[in-house]
Amino acid sequence: MASIYKRKNKKGKTLSWKAVVRIKGYPSVCKSFERKEEADDWAQGTERDIKRGRFKFDQHNKLYTFEELIERFINDGKLEHHKSSKDTLRHLNFWKKKFGSYALVHLTTDKIGKERQLLINTPTTKGTKRSPATVNRYMSSLSAILTYAKKLKWIDENPCFAFSKLKESDGRDRVLSTDEIQRLLSACKESANQYLYCIVLISITTGARKGEILALKWPDIDFENKIAFLRITKNNKPRTIPLIDEVIEDLQKFYQNRNVHKPLVFASKTAFGKIDIKKSWNKALQTADIKNYVFHSNRHLFATLVAKQGASTLELQTATGHSSLSMLQRYTHLQANITRKYTENISNQILGGKNV
Repeated sequence: MASIYKRKNKKGKTLSWKAVVRIKGYPSVCKSFERKEEADDWAQGTERDIKRGRFKFDQHNKLYTFEELIERFINDGKLEHHKSSKDTLRHLNFWKKKFGSYALVHLTTDKIGKERQLLINTPTTKGTKRSPATVNRYMSSLSAILTYAKKLKWIDENPCFAFSKLKESDGRDRVLSTDEIQRLLSACKESANQYLYCIVLISITTGARKGEILALKWPDIDFENKIAFLRITKNNKPRTIPLIDEVIEDLQKFYQNRNVHKPLVFASKTAFGKIDIKKSWNKALQTADIKNYVFHSNRHLFATLVAKQGASTLELQTATGHSSLSMLQRYTHLQANITRKYTENISNQILGGKNV
């Protein structure tokens, strides 16, 4: 006999339909689907195949462990598609310690929920509490790999879909005062990381994302026209950004002292990958006595400063790289010119000490 069950999340939204086939004398089998019609069709076909002796119970009930899933995920190159692959791998290693030997089919929302709560309540090695944003990133990495397991048909449904994101703080939306901006830039300038000041200055004066800046290569820098070409962007649509004179001067110094074997503008000294500015950035914030502020807040700061100058919606979206307007792509070749006047004004404000 076949039964169909509706599975909902906490908000009452239907997530999937679970078909369960129970026939006396045979093991019960189940499978989840996005549509009820698919669940009905599978249940009827499975019931028929079981009665005729055609159903392969061994193949259907093959159990894969979470550890095997991580190995498959990495071997298939899926980690390479994650822009924050190091963070994702760190998250997966955390979950591996929790669920490594678990069969995926036994990884329930209840088990995940308990571990998420422990993640929230347990202090880090530094004795600090994890922020809701950090917990959300851990859950996002777990959900990503379980979604892949579903594509492989190793599981019928992703148990992470039952969880809502934790509410994050407004740190990303905080706008610094003129005094705070100058304190931050001063701290970055004094940093042991020679690149930090230049990176932060690019971020504040152009609205470019951290990942976009750190992915810059020397062929992307046009010194003559004072622009940079962002090839790797969040929405996968390259764009150009203008560079102020002080940034150009720093980049010229870096170029003269560059390692010719490393194409990245902000290359790591010890490896061929990108540099990690997390520690130096946090230290600069501490030195500048700035709290509740993250690097991505620079992007919001830029957008706020541009908006105060009377930029139109189109100009603002062009400057920040958002593409919610379909017509935006017609203006791709104007990006640097549209943004330059605002970038130069912001430069005069934050470097000249005028009120923002």
